[in-house]
Amino acid sequence: AITVQTNEVEVGVVVRDEHGKPVKDLKKEDFLVFDSSKPQKISHFSVEEESPAPIPAPAIITPGAPPPAPPPAPQPRYIGFYFDDNNMQSNELVFARNAAKAFVTRNLEPTDKAAVFTSSATTTQSFTNDKQKLVAAMDHVFSHYRRAAYGAGSCPHIEPYQAYQILQMWNVHSQPFDLAVAEAVKCACPGAEPCSEAEAARLVEVQAQYTLGLADQFAMNTLGALGDIIRYVGKMPGRRMLVMTSSGYFSMSKSVQKQQDKVIDDALHAGIRINTLDAKGLSADWLSGDLGDPVVIIDGSTMAIGGGMQAYSEELASDERSVSNDSMAAIAEGTGGTFFHNSNDLEGGVRQMAALPEVSYTIGFLPAELKSDGAYHPLKVKLVNNKGYRIDARPGYYAPNKAALAPRERLARLNKQVMNSEELQGIQAGVETKSITLATGEPALRVEVHVDIHGLPFKKVNGRHVERLIFITALFDGQNKFLSGVEGMMEMNITDGTLTLLSSSGASAIVTLQAPPGTYRMRQVVQEAVTGRIAAFNTPVEIH
Repeated sequence: AITVQTNEVEVGVVVRDEHGKPVKDLKKEDFLVFDSSKPQKISHFSVEEESPAPIPAPAIITPGAPPPAPPPAPQPRYIGFYFDDNNMQSNELVFARNAAKAFVTRNLEPTDKAAVFTSSATTTQSFTNDKQKLVAAMDHVFSHYRRAAYGAGSCPHIEPYQAYQILQMWNVHSQPFDLAVAEAVKCACPGAEPCSEAEAARLVEVQAQYTLGLADQFAMNTLGALGDIIRYVGKMPGRRMLVMTSSGYFSMSKSVQKQQDKVIDDALHAGIRINTLDAKGLSADWLSGDLGDPVVIIDGSTMAIGGGMQAYSEELASDERSVSNDSMAAIAEGTGGTFFHNSNDLEGGVRQMAALPEVSYTIGFLPAELKSDGAYHPLKVKLVNNKGYRIDARPGYYAPNKAALAPRERLARLNKQVMNSEELQGIQAGVETKSITLATGEPALRVEVHVDIHGLPFKKVNGRHVERLIFITALFDGQNKFLSGVEGMMEMNITDGTLTLLSSSGASAIVTLQAPPGTYRMRQVVQEAVTGRIAAFNTPVEIH
């Protein structure tokens, strides 16, 4: 095994003037980089010119001398259209789809190549300059909106942002918690006998955990598809960019933010700029009540919806839409792209985003005194002499997490088990596999690993149950040669109530392996970090 590690952080930067045009001719000395407000020394600097260089004047040919070499042809431009159809309602997707079709029909240059991807992986068109194929592919992109999975008829109905706020301040009488309790009372006990607040609070906890877990899963699926697309587009021999249209997804959970940061890293290393478009367009929010209105009281103590609580419910819905934009803004800013939002001119937005900036910059630095604590580091890029310019740059990164890395001897044991064929049952675990097609159109294997956590040796830290599971899934061909593998990790830092819920349902992790069609031996290894116990087993699988 050859291991290479570097702590260099890459930051894609686009500088625009007051008219929105990219600023050229900036040098390394013009930039300042701050990591957590601390100045950093720039170790790498490069300029990417997107417009072809002017053709030089004809050279004077000396008799007998070989003719001068022709100027290099401009690199082709590869534009990937990524429709996050799992997070767009039908009306939103229709407008986004029509905007992309208009760009392909009117603005796609003969040297350009475009492709179509979806987060549901139901529609794919590989790179081509055939406009008819591209438009036909876009005509087959339909909504697979999953928000209904949160339970429109659930009791109480809780959206992701509200669930996050509730679980951050559990059992505290905050507005999000009080609203959910009031809804639980109204829907769970509509008869003469009212619920107790304790019973309603229990319903709120269960639904908030369910909603947030589902939101994290949806976000990870969207980011997983985006990661596959980045890997695929990164192979293209030219200038590469993605246009992602979505209504946004919830990304405040730490695991989602880390995966999002990895996607930004992968895009930067692949030289891919990601532009994002908010398919919700311009929305006007209206509150039907006043936040200062009194609420309705039931049984002398328990709240029900009405007055100020109704106004807060509508304000929370507005916040929910706003928070869903944070993810798209972070991806665009982190890769030097543009986030187009708060406008109904989606066609103009696609046209604006698909036009590559004439010049962009990549800055690299080695963080001084970087600690392996997994902490988030906000970044700030400035100009020595800023003339009112706007700077679009990566907002931050996560430090390595030393605690999340298995000790050397356990890692060696884990690697040994991956290459072994012996079956171990130190943990109760199982898998379900399915041959799928990735968002890129490539065949792959979807693996869901299910772990019975009832017997895991959790540690109690600050009143919470802490454990870490490491998953490694590997494919071997008919000659028992290693073909591909993927590693995942699940961090658990949970309350007593959540542990009780998971003890009955178990915990699941989903990984995806990309491989050609064929029959393989899949090796699944799961290790828990507290004592190092391992489950390892083999499963025959087929990809088609």
